[in-house]
Amino acid sequence: MSKQTYLTGSIIALSLFFGNASATIQLSDRKKPPTKSVPKKNTAQLDAQLRALISQLGLTGDVEGQDTAPNISDPIPQLGMQLFFSKALGGEKSVACATCHHPKLGGGDRLSLSIGVNAIDADIIGPRRQAVNNEIDIPRNSPTIFNVGLAKKALFWDGRVEQVTREEDGNVRTFISTPDSGFGIADENAGSTLVEALSRFPVTSTQEMRGAAFSDASTTEEIRSHIAQRIGDYGSEEGGLATNDWLAAFRFAFDSEQSAESLITFDSIDFALGQYQASFVLVDSDWSRYVKGDKRALNPAQKRGAKLFFTQAAEGGAGCVNCHSGERFSNDGFFNLAFPQYGIGKDVNGADLGRALLDAQPQNQFAFRVPSLLNVGLTAPYGHAGVYDTLAQVVSHYVDPAKAIEAFFQRGGACGLKQFSLNENCDVLNNQARENSQLALTLLQSSPFVAAPLDMAQQKDLVAFLHALTDNCTKDSRCLQKWIPNRRTVDPDNLRLNVLNRHKG
Repeated sequence: MSKQTYLTGSIIALSLFFGNASATIQLSDRKKPPTKSVPKKNTAQLDAQLRALISQLGLTGDVEGQDTAPNISDPIPQLGMQLFFSKALGGEKSVACATCHHPKLGGGDRLSLSIGVNAIDADIIGPRRQAVNNEIDIPRNSPTIFNVGLAKKALFWDGRVEQVTREEDGNVRTFISTPDSGFGIADENAGSTLVEALSRFPVTSTQEMRGAAFSDASTTEEIRSHIAQRIGDYGSEEGGLATNDWLAAFRFAFDSEQSAESLITFDSIDFALGQYQASFVLVDSDWSRYVKGDKRALNPAQKRGAKLFFTQAAEGGAGCVNCHSGERFSNDGFFNLAFPQYGIGKDVNGADLGRALLDAQPQNQFAFRVPSLLNVGLTAPYGHAGVYDTLAQVVSHYVDPAKAIEAFFQRGGACGLKQFSLNENCDVLNNQARENSQLALTLLQSSPFVAAPLDMAQQKDLVAFLHALTDNCTKDSRCLQKWIPNRRTVDPDNLRLNVLNRHKG
């Protein structure tokens, strides 16, 4: 695709685009603004203004689906947890799902660009995880699994696993489309939920989990069949695990005495994985309590930030709600906000066109899925390639994209990111980065997007509000522990990801 093609079209959107993969929260981001004495009259007026906005938007503080989600204590989510942390799902038995999506790392991996099978040490995750020869071969940031089961429209940065509703012959049909079926085409093997379909794809990626294993497999279904046979200890993978007690685990979870061949299929594996991930319902935030009537749940800075968030730019606000709407703080759309491009990308010149790689409409060029902002304070670095370490940087980009992009490159581009700061070959990741970033920025500048002119005090208030979207359980390691295997949790294959404390960077 030519550079001229990149410049075609416009984006009809106004979006505050925060990436949803995990990274260390900077101390400057976490500090609460100094406590100031605020006249009760001013506070009451602010509360009244927020209450009017909440009523206007129909917010309740509850997210659709939160009350019907699986319970992590139930047998099938527990089986899913065992599978999620087992490296047996990795082709070379070196990577688990939890490697890039760990509960203690905000549901992600705290890396700008994830490292899969080519890690130096398989059991080191998070900021200290390093690639062999510093070779980065995954082009995007790892999204969080927190609240992933509450998504209704699409998953992955480009939405390649998508729920489609279409009218055919006078009838409305809803189905899930995946890379296996092709864009906009029903995948009959996808399962009944997006999060179930999600689990079918990382295991088939050579860079993420498969590696060089299963050399005789020529399709994704054949790869999945190998994994099922390995876990079930039958067929061509019989004896593939030195220790294998998975049949007992599956029989207990599904309350069945079926044979391994019948019970342990990839459909049952991805169902259990989906139930585990869907059990991450983390929506109990200070903001949700405020919406439900607790005026003391937010401090003055957070209240001012909330007003900015929900007020249109033309009325003196930030207009974030235009894209980050509803209880989940996402309209599930795809937009280009020109976050800096760098790295290996998805094209020969290192560009990543995002949604346009699936749906080549002009407005989809450099567009990525608008993530939910729930728990956004835990999910840095932000953007499809993890270019910003702090929410303050993200808000700054929203205020002046061109200035923020220039600041990114003044910091060294890829070489200025924590993950690559000690990588002597980091500048390879900057090849064509400025040019590709300018292409995305030119598209943004030709669209109806208008940046809100927030001063520094307003930007700090907005960041303070975004931290009020963090679920209280995530602040308590003991609370999160229920989603992590402990010493009493059965380990059916002795291949559990053994991270100890090495994920701390």
